Amino acid sequence: MRGKPAVWHRLKRRLTGTDEHKEASVLLRMLAILSLLLIGFAWVIGQAWVYQLSQGPILSQRGDKRVKNTYVMTGRRGRIVDRTGRGLLAVTVPSPRVDFKGAPYYVDRTELGFTLAEALDLKADTVITRIIAEENHARIKRNLTDEEVATIRKLNLPGVRISNEKRRFYPMGSVFGAELGYVKDGRGNRGIEAWYDRALRGDEMVMKVLRDRRRRGLYEAGGERPWLLDGADLVLSIDSRIQLSLESELIRRVQMERAVGGMAVVLDARTFQVLAMSSVPSLNPNRYEEECGEFESRAGVTDIGFNPCRNKVISYLFEPGSIAKIFAASAAFESGRIRPSTIVDGQNGRCLIGKHWVKDLEKLEKAPVSDAIKFSSNCAMAEVGERTGLDRFVKTMRDFGFGEATGIDMPGEAVGNMKAPDNWAPTWLKTASYGYGFKASLLQLAVGTATIANDGIRLTPRVALEVRSQDGRILKRFDAGEPRRVVSTKAARMVRDAMTAVVMEEDGTGILGKPEGYTAAAKTGTARLKWLARHGREKAYMTSYVGFAPASDPRIVVAVAIIDPRENRYGGTVAGPVFASVAKQALEALGVAYNDPPKGGRMNLADGGW
Repeated sequence: MRGKPAVWHRLKRRLTGTDEHKEASVLLRMLAILSLLLIGFAWVIGQAWVYQLSQGPILSQRGDKRVKNTYVMTGRRGRIVDRTGRGLLAVTVPSPRVDFKGAPYYVDRTELGFTLAEALDLKADTVITRIIAEENHARIKRNLTDEEVATIRKLNLPGVRISNEKRRFYPMGSVFGAELGYVKDGRGNRGIEAWYDRALRGDEMVMKVLRDRRRRGLYEAGGERPWLLDGADLVLSIDSRIQLSLESELIRRVQMERAVGGMAVVLDARTFQVLAMSSVPSLNPNRYEEECGEFESRAGVTDIGFNPCRNKVISYLFEPGSIAKIFAASAAFESGRIRPSTIVDGQNGRCLIGKHWVKDLEKLEKAPVSDAIKFSSNCAMAEVGERTGLDRFVKTMRDFGFGEATGIDMPGEAVGNMKAPDNWAPTWLKTASYGYGFKASLLQLAVGTATIANDGIRLTPRVALEVRSQDGRILKRFDAGEPRRVVSTKAARMVRDAMTAVVMEEDGTGILGKPEGYTAAAKTGTARLKWLARHGREKAYMTSYVGFAPASDPRIVVAVAIIDPRENRYGGTVAGPVFASVAKQALEALGVAYNDPPKGGRMNLADGGW
């Protein structure tokens, strides 16, 4: 036992250099502490070396995130304007929104939610739930009014911030709304916004940003791309003056007739450009979430005409009724077997087609084909179709565009059908000659009528005229494509003469569609909407009126259809007045001189006016 203290004393003396017990103890402690410090320092150096080799890239990225960031800059979506360039249909504007960005622990979030809800006219429970559920960020309300912005700034609530975002705005509201479509999450939805989304949509550029200790950003680099990020402007063929006229007249008539809805389109008779297009009920794209939400949630449910988000002109299919008689007559005249003076039998307004008796409003007996069109005789036109022949009839109808897309630059076009089953052929040919047994859209009827007005030459209807850059340069022009001969000029003009009698002669079925001061040619249509019986309407009708003006030198084609009117049931009575008013206002807007002298007036043959 004595050996151990002696060894310890010798070791202590060597480490401290003294035999003094107290002094040696102090020095020994100091040596121990220094040793621990050296060991700790060595461990730190070792760890730093390990991190430098294995964790260096990760730590570097973490550091960069604290001082560097990326920012995505998106260009402004291009404008949509009418053919004059003055009618603004769609534009991107800054819109204020309010967000919750997180608040200190001592802030009562329930009280904050109540205050925000009262200031923004929102439900308190909804706002409180958002604030409590989201720790750092919650969107409270978009599209603030000036009053709401002023209120929020005055309250100066903790964690509440106002910022601007880009919003698509439609200055004309519900005018041309379903046709324009809308923008959702930066992408075009429905209508023209969807069809021309790539041209309208701005480009994106990713920028690197350096941040200082106060988190202020400083632009560092944005790659090699230019700063010209804004989308192109789109110029439409729409004339805002004609569009407003069409919209107001159509809405007025739908309301007067207590109808389910209506649709109408105005085409340039020479170029087939769309001058106006309207669907009622109308969509206001500024409120698409409220107005389209209900109908989008009912996918698969048959739309009888109530859906405001649907462009009925191109997507609503129906049996055209007597409108089809002008196309049946075109096929007959083109065949050479029938002329306008050819006598056909109207059977005194009552005939047997297959197993069903057909009744005409006008009790026409034996009369020329021109009278069969003028008085809209189903029985007489059934004979015209039969004498024309199935092959000739179907070929001509398909050449007019029935059963295929018109090619219009809008999404959602329905093609209808034009097929005669072999076992139905005799009956189908007769019924199709007066507008039953096949379905078409109103645009197809308008294009077919425009083809007759254009001396038998069919073009492709278009809504867009050109795409322009932000500085006004024309990037792309659109045309109507290759013209297609459907019927001869002679056959087309025979039909035009018969259509003129429908409107211009006192006993014609379309007299109510005569525009004041102008001549016109048209055809009325009234067809049963049999499928509406499943929705509680046993006797529902589609009433339509399609024609062009002036009759001798067509400038515009106007097609109108009213879905299930309750006050009247015939196309000439229901849709004719809309045609008359719209045609007059459209021709005046286009600067077309009056060409129909008033009673006692004289025609000025020099310029086609009075």
